Amino acid sequence: MKKWIDKAITYIGLILGIIGVLDTIILIIAETGVNFGILFPLLAGTVLITYNVLKIKGIFSLSKIQNTILRRTIKICVWGFIISFVVVVGLIFSNADADPYTDVDYVIILGGGLKNGQVTKTLQYRLDQGILFLKEHPDLEVIVTGGVGLRETISEGEAMKNYLVANGIPEDKIIVESKATSTMENFKYTKQILNEMTGRSDYKVLVVTSDFHMARSKVLASVNGFIPYGIPSKTETLVFPNSVIREYFAVFKSLVVDIILSW
Repeated sequence: MKKWIDKAITYIGLILGIIGVLDTIILIIAETGVNFGILFPLLAGTVLITYNVLKIKGIFSLSKIQNTILRRTIKICVWGFIISFVVVVGLIFSNADADPYTDVDYVIILGGGLKNGQVTKTLQYRLDQGILFLKEHPDLEVIVTGGVGLRETISEGEAMKNYLVANGIPEDKIIVESKATSTMENFKYTKQILNEMTGRSDYKVLVVTSDFHMARSKVLASVNGFIPYGIPSKTETLVFPNSVIREYFAVFKSLVVDIILSW
C-alpha cells in the first residue's frame, strides 16, 4: 500500500511539473507580461519533472540521501512551503470580497503598472472599480498612488488621474501620489500627503486594489495608521493563479522588510 501511494505521489508530482511548465509557456505566448509569478511555475515545474523522472528511473530520490539532517531539512522546507502557501491563499480568498460599506474619509486606489504610459489591464480593473464607487459617492476625494516605473516617462499616479478624469471623475476630487514604488510606500506617502493637507493623523479609507492583493494591502494600510476597508477588483482568470503565487512571496517580503525590519 505504501509503495502504491509513493508511486501515485511521484506521478502526481510529474504531472504538476508539466502543468507548471505549460502554464508559463502559455502566459508568455499570451503576452501577459513576465514577472516572478509567471516564471515560478516554470522553475518549480522543471524541478518536479527532473526529480520525479530521476526517481522513476531509480537514479535519485529523497530516500537515497544518506545525510539524515539534510534529508529532514529538505522535508521540513517542503512541508513548510506547502502549509504556509495554504495559509496565505486562505487569507487572500477571505479578503477577496468587498467589506460592508461604512463612512470613510478617502478612497485610495493602488497602482498596478503601466505599459507605454497607459494603464495595464490589472490597473484598469482597479480604476473601473473605483469609478463605480466614486460615482455613487461623489463627495469623496480619491488618492491615486504609484511612482514612475522602469522605462516609463509618467508616474502611475498621473496616468491613473488621467484615466479617472476621462471617465467622468472631477479633477478637483483627485489627489495624486507619484513617488511610491511598493505597496508599503503607497500608504506611507499617501499618509504624508493627507497629514500635510489636513493636520490629522487618523483616517478611515476605502482601499481599491486587486482581489489577490487586498489582504496584504489592508495589513500594510493598518501598519501606516489607516483604518482600512476594501473593495477588490477582479483579476483575469488566466493570470489569477500566477498572481496568487507572486503575492505569496510578496507577503513574506512585506513581513520581513516592511514590518519586522521597519520597527
